[in-house]
Amino acid sequence: MGLVAQAGHVGIRTQAVKGTFVDPGAAAPNQGVFLYIRSGALGGNRELMIPDPEIGGSRDVPDAQLGPISYSGEYDFYARMESMATLLRGALGTAAAPTGSGLLGYTHSITPGDTIPWVSVEEKIANGFEAFRYTDAKINTLHIEADANGYLMGTAGLIALTQATTTATLVAAQRRDISPLVVGTNVTVAWNGATLPAKSFSLDVNNNIEDDDFRLGSLFLGDLTEKRREITMSVTIRPDNSALWKTAMWGGPVATTPGGQSFKDDVVITIATYEDIVGANVGVKYSLVITIPFAIIAPFSVDPSGDDVLEHDMEIRAVRMNPANPILTAVVKNSYATIA
Repeated sequence: MGLVAQAGHVGIRTQAVKGTFVDPGAAAPNQGVFLYIRSGALGGNRELMIPDPEIGGSRDVPDAQLGPISYSGEYDFYARMESMATLLRGALGTAAAPTGSGLLGYTHSITPGDTIPWVSVEEKIANGFEAFRYTDAKINTLHIEADANGYLMGTAGLIALTQATTTATLVAAQRRDISPLVVGTNVTVAWNGATLPAKSFSLDVNNNIEDDDFRLGSLFLGDLTEKRREITMSVTIRPDNSALWKTAMWGGPVATTPGGQSFKDDVVITIATYEDIVGANVGVKYSLVITIPFAIIAPFSVDPSGDDVLEHDMEIRAVRMNPANPILTAVVKNSYATIA
């Protein structure tokens, strides 16, 4: 009899310090958050090291050894606002103290920091295959996307230093994110205050973590070091005029000839549920608002074809013009008083 993957789960909780596992399944008020995932696992990455044939000997491989091991992988999921706060803080780094109350929902303001936090992960694979705990993990990449006629989806890429087997937290003891799903009809993307006629969008945070820091005398990664952070978007739009093309190609929405400087403006992504936050006042929705103060539309070409409606696939890159201000601010409103 096979093992059904759907029976697995993933729990995440932010560590206070490196080297100490914190149980996502701990009792309130210190519990983590458990996600329903569509697919993925951290697993392990390891090679079988085979000697070079130049050493001589017979035509056959004489022996082979196991190389160093690292733990990395991606989780695909339907994006929900209770767990998005944890994932965003893990990928970006800093979260202010929550404001509001239970009746108004709890508002969490998340901004990028110079470093991102360590997280602990509990991962149960299928119903009886194995349950693992990972200590000293980091969220390397975070991707969210939505089509106009689809759900808000996400992918989180993690890397961890250590893995061990564990006893899985019972479902009844999990703080599992069962908040409502989000649909594309409740997502808007605005450029310079004007809503874009977008058919789809995606946002990516990439911390470019170094994942090959192996040391002599050890089978495991020594550390996880974040390099330059990249924040990018993509948007597919049906344009009403040539202003965005001029902005990207010529350096300004009213330019008449190509210039040399890129044009910067703000981007605001607004995401909300149809449903109210559980326990909050009527009309208070789960929401996520992402504000990028300075963004640049990368140059793109126009490609008309037959009687097709003209569409642009635009790449937008966030830049930090003022070091005193964050490159991005993500404000999540949900029912959790604290971020896991």
